[in-house]
Amino acid sequence: MANKWLSQMTADFGIVASQLKTALPPVIPARSPSLNWALDIGGFQPGKVYVPYGPESAGKSMLVMMVIADYQKRDPDAIFVWFDAEFSFNLPLFVKLGGDPERLYLRRSNDPEKIFDYMKKDMKELLQEGCPIRGFVVDSIKSILYPKEQNMKKTTDQKMGGTGASYLPTALKWIIPVVAEFNLLAFLIQQVTMEIDPNKAKRNPYVVTEGKALKHAADTMLEITKLDSKNGVVESGKALSGSGHQVGHIIRVKIKKNRLGRPARVAQFTYHYDQGVINTGEELFELGKTLGLIFHPVSESTGRPNAMMWAFGKYPPIKGENNMKQFVVDTPQVQDELMKACFSHQESTTVNVDADGVVEDIVEDLEEETDGISFDDES
Repeated sequence: MANKWLSQMTADFGIVASQLKTALPPVIPARSPSLNWALDIGGFQPGKVYVPYGPESAGKSMLVMMVIADYQKRDPDAIFVWFDAEFSFNLPLFVKLGGDPERLYLRRSNDPEKIFDYMKKDMKELLQEGCPIRGFVVDSIKSILYPKEQNMKKTTDQKMGGTGASYLPTALKWIIPVVAEFNLLAFLIQQVTMEIDPNKAKRNPYVVTEGKALKHAADTMLEITKLDSKNGVVESGKALSGSGHQVGHIIRVKIKKNRLGRPARVAQFTYHYDQGVINTGEELFELGKTLGLIFHPVSESTGRPNAMMWAFGKYPPIKGENNMKQFVVDTPQVQDELMKACFSHQESTTVNVDADGVVEDIVEDLEEETDGISFDDES
């Protein structure tokens, strides 16, 4: 009798909770080791909604392009759809980052009906017919021209209201089931405005517009900023070589909400305008050092940590921090072992890898998932 009930429930519900994890495709790793660690699952999970937000020119679109390019390399059939509401898609950059433009379909429109209605109906029909669409990007939510802003009396305006704060929640209710059903990798990129309340600005200077709809829809929110300090700007003759001009910059990614893992982790990595993410070995070294995986071994003679020596795992201690760093950079096997050790390590604080490779504890940032994010209820 029990088997009969179980068979009936399986027919009614379609899936048992224990099957959910195995139903998801493999994670797509980022090119930055510290970002993979900050995300807590090793990369970006298809079937989930990601909201990268931050000021202009911080690297939001670039980061998404790299994820798409890497997905395309893993899946030769993978197709992505990019809704370019900003009319600013950078094709040369996408190609430079390794993306295949033949498998990226671009729609340049800031009309919400041509974006959300397409997802709800046309894209879903294509997916049901077996089209290998693996994900989509909206760049950016803030650039969408909602009906009230168009000053037009449309059916959608009557049904959902005219501003982003009123339109977006209903639109997201359409597309989130599609993301989950077909395991799409969804990126809803958002620009921000600056917080004018000085008290709130002390905690977070950015305001995410379109109400709280994005907060509730997002599985993971990534606050992406570019470091503009002297240490955060990559100049020729310093970290990167060039001809007397800036050739890259440091990108900071703070995980402000994370349903898939622990929030409040911070990643920082070097982005070269021609080469993409670089210096990953040094980045991984700093992460391992902060988590205590790369450490000063105890001296047999004094019984105290030897500040001149550095050690990791089964490998013999090495004298000098720079020599240890170079050992990590030059040894892929060590990098693999160190990355695995970082993920298995249960740290008590989050860490921040700064532009000089100096790592700081940021215990004060162990906050609630979205604490510190300001949401504007009006577009």
